[in-house]
Amino acid sequence: MRAAPEPFLLAQQLARAGRLAEARAAYARSVDAHPDFLPGYLALSGLAAHQGDDTTALAVLRAALARADGNAAARHAVRRPLAELLAALRPARFDAALEADLLTCLTDDQLDPQPLARVTAALLLHTQPASNHPLWRAFLTRCINTHPAMEACLVALRNSLLLSGDASAPLLPLLALQAFAGQYVWAAPAIAAEGALAALVHPPTELPGDPAWQPLADRVRELAAERELAPRIASFAPDADDLSGQIRRQYEEHPYPRWQAPPASRRTDLRQILERLPGIDRAALPQPPLRLLVAGCGTGYEALDLARMDSSLSVTAIDLSRASLAFARRKADALGIANIRFVRGDILALAALGERFHIATSTGVLHHMADPEAGLASIAGVLPPGGVIRLALYSHRARAPVRAAHALIAERGWQADADGIHAFRAHILALPAGDPLAVLRDSDDFYSLSGCRDLAFHVQERHYRFPEIGALVAGAGLRLVGFDPLPEAMARFGEKHGQHADPLDPALWDAVEAEHPFLFARMIPFWCQKPA
Repeated sequence: MRAAPEPFLLAQQLARAGRLAEARAAYARSVDAHPDFLPGYLALSGLAAHQGDDTTALAVLRAALARADGNAAARHAVRRPLAELLAALRPARFDAALEADLLTCLTDDQLDPQPLARVTAALLLHTQPASNHPLWRAFLTRCINTHPAMEACLVALRNSLLLSGDASAPLLPLLALQAFAGQYVWAAPAIAAEGALAALVHPPTELPGDPAWQPLADRVRELAAERELAPRIASFAPDADDLSGQIRRQYEEHPYPRWQAPPASRRTDLRQILERLPGIDRAALPQPPLRLLVAGCGTGYEALDLARMDSSLSVTAIDLSRASLAFARRKADALGIANIRFVRGDILALAALGERFHIATSTGVLHHMADPEAGLASIAGVLPPGGVIRLALYSHRARAPVRAAHALIAERGWQADADGIHAFRAHILALPAGDPLAVLRDSDDFYSLSGCRDLAFHVQERHYRFPEIGALVAGAGLRLVGFDPLPEAMARFGEKHGQHADPLDPALWDAVEAEHPFLFARMIPFWCQKPA
């Protein structure tokens, strides 16, 4: 590996000391003096983005891409931060440079394309749809649309094709793939569809042999492979109660989410991450090799991320849904991940596994249980003293629009089927921008049938305030050892309470969230430890 040049090392020292303006100037000198040293570009761009100067950050990454031409590994290293920058943009007009940036990211099959769906849609709305347009093709084949105006455009294109009856239209295979990827979440058309055109409105049973239909044929084959895998998934316990059965049936019908690109492969010693938690009892931490339980793994994204991150881990991932586990198993096999197994069963029956684990994660699961306290107790029961659990729960403040949606759904009598979801979405899409429920259009989950069901039609959902999280942890006989929020939330905490405030105090976090109610729009993530 090439040694870092002196200006780069100086910039790193300045950045660590908090002298960011000087660090940025030093990084710029490093890039000027050593234009082939890629880390200099990445560091300069990252610091500019941290300071809110996205224009400079983008320009630096574009220069880095030009320097890395012909080096696939280097170009991929640049595309990852480039994609993160692009995802936040909302272009008001066509921009050829942005088009090139988006295309280079969307054609990298190691990058998750979905975060780029909204910015790509916003740009494409300033162009004419065409099957031979590279960015339109990349968008329709790799992303699920998450832009309401683009949805209206795509639905109009679908209806136009159905009216014309033209089964040879070049856009048809691409539009059919987009409809399939969203699980036919668009409102059903009043126009009958036959032959190849029927793929626009329901899953195809037969497809033309034309190569243009191959991407959709591949997706259909993936579903068939998962149906073959599902019965072979081992099971350790039946559903614990009727609610577990209802939740299982929800995800059997539509595993969620059906992700495409895997997490970035980042090699990390998980125990080192645990040792950095502010309240952790390091002496009580289990020693490697570590056994990790993912309690409620869904389609496996987090479980596979952990297994790839630390190959010394032995990962057991459980879920109620065989269909979800089959999706995860197919992805694990494709990635060649050997240190993971998938088992069907109920969190409430973990003791039936007859195994012990050193670490457990349960992201977005307990808040869907009738008795979250019993679920946490079951997880804690299979950990030894010193074992660690990572949880993530819905925020009461951030989920206020979802609670309003639940009330609306109950009032209108909409069911959690395709007709009910279509009716709900039509109502939300028609709302003026200032309506409190219009914010649901900003959720990616709104744009697929399984996502919308999970967002607004879940059979059981509970929301938490920070003090309730503290009580949940204490009630299970555990110790809160760290919150794990996004950098923005950490910055808000520091701004309000100072750098020396106790990061384990739920009341301090509650005060921050009171001022920024959507700060934990995803979930509130935190760590707890079983006392030694």
